Amino acid sequence: MFPGGNTGLAHLKQDAPMLAAAVDILKDCARVDILGLKDGGTIDSPLAAPLRPQVPALKPGHTYLLEIVVRTLTLGHHFTQGTADSNEIWLDAQLSSEGRTVGRSGGLGPHNEVDPWAHFLNVYMLDKDGHRIDRRNAQDIFTPLYDHQIPPGAGQIVHYTFTVPADQRGPLQVDIALRHRKFDTIYLNYIYRSGYKAGDPLTVSNDLPITTIATDSLTFPIEGGAAPAAANPGSAIVPWQRWNDYGIGLLLEGNKGASKGELIQAAEAFGRVESLGYPDGPLNLARVYFKEGRLDDAISALQRAAAFNPPAPRWVLAWLNGQVAKRAGDLDKAIANYRSIVEDRYPELDRRGFDFTKDYIVLNELGQTLLERSRQERAAPERRRHYLEQAAAQFERTLAVDSENATAHYNLALIAEALGDEKKAAEHRASHERYRVDDNAADRAIALARKADKAADHAAEAIVIYPLQRPGAPGLAGSHE
Repeated sequence: MFPGGNTGLAHLKQDAPMLAAAVDILKDCARVDILGLKDGGTIDSPLAAPLRPQVPALKPGHTYLLEIVVRTLTLGHHFTQGTADSNEIWLDAQLSSEGRTVGRSGGLGPHNEVDPWAHFLNVYMLDKDGHRIDRRNAQDIFTPLYDHQIPPGAGQIVHYTFTVPADQRGPLQVDIALRHRKFDTIYLNYIYRSGYKAGDPLTVSNDLPITTIATDSLTFPIEGGAAPAAANPGSAIVPWQRWNDYGIGLLLEGNKGASKGELIQAAEAFGRVESLGYPDGPLNLARVYFKEGRLDDAISALQRAAAFNPPAPRWVLAWLNGQVAKRAGDLDKAIANYRSIVEDRYPELDRRGFDFTKDYIVLNELGQTLLERSRQERAAPERRRHYLEQAAAQFERTLAVDSENATAHYNLALIAEALGDEKKAAEHRASHERYRVDDNAADRAIALARKADKAADHAAEAIVIYPLQRPGAPGLAGSHE
């Protein structure tokens, strides 16, 4: 009953105060920014950004790529988290001219179902046979086809492509809305239709409330056409944040296996942030350089981030310095940096209420680095044992937080074996086998899902470009829904 994203429960209970509280906490928990435009319509086309108050004139017949940034604001968790398989959160994008819709993605169909080719900020979760988890059957959750959640304080890039009609003369307006509905229409059909199963035609309309979390809009003039009735206002987002959010979105795409071009563009965005005088620029440049294997450049960027006044956050610098040092082979430096995250206390941590002592990602990284360090001491048995025992202590701290952590069990099995404790090694091997991800089974489920659902297959690509003029799209002028 606490205020959150469950507008569906409030609606079904006809509880107006509860619904108002849920809507209030949803609004502005994220923001939308129409940041840039690429003439040519491809990822590698030249970027015009940031848009507003000046925007380029569009050329009739040309194809463009819109660069939209969605950024989380008030959340301390991933967006959406929780029942992320069944939360329905999507971008509704519309391109219009003089009252006529000429591009749409994210419109509603005849049963209020969202266009399946829209961009959803959810997890498309599968069971072992590649069927979508679509009726809150949490016991069958196995692996995601894709995960479009946004980490707290991070950005996500959404790409839209459109072609300006050859006879276009009036300005083109772009409207982007981030919308939320607790459950999708398929789920409502499961609830209200006896015997409904996946793939059956929809007959029940979805009357659950839709909340608009955030919006953005602008108007493009057309070369040789009439000027817009009013100038575009400037963005309310300060320039360095726009560039930083864009860079983070590009970097996250790069982490999913996107092209090297995304990382190059991320570096350019973070370079803009640094030139505007913010330590986030070199800090995030270090992430890009580390991803690319440019360790010397990463070290230099981290040094610049530390030299700002105020400097970049101490714990973030320690994490990145640890990663760079480990890859460079300086294990002692890496160990010192990782230890500082989980062991040091200082006023800034207390002020912000941060406690990394249970951060099992850092604990595992520290344990693995200590284990690797032990291998450098084969000629000194006592020192080797010291590092092995220190590594084991970190993995045990992880298990105190997450008893099913496969990484911790795997490494504890290696350590126990190295220390001659075969019984303990066997116990951890058995636990690792129980809790590890079955990659072969996951690959099979994903392949089946991609074959069965073309819209989801498209959304699962590392870089997804959503067409605003897809024939048949709900809400598009001339479409037959």
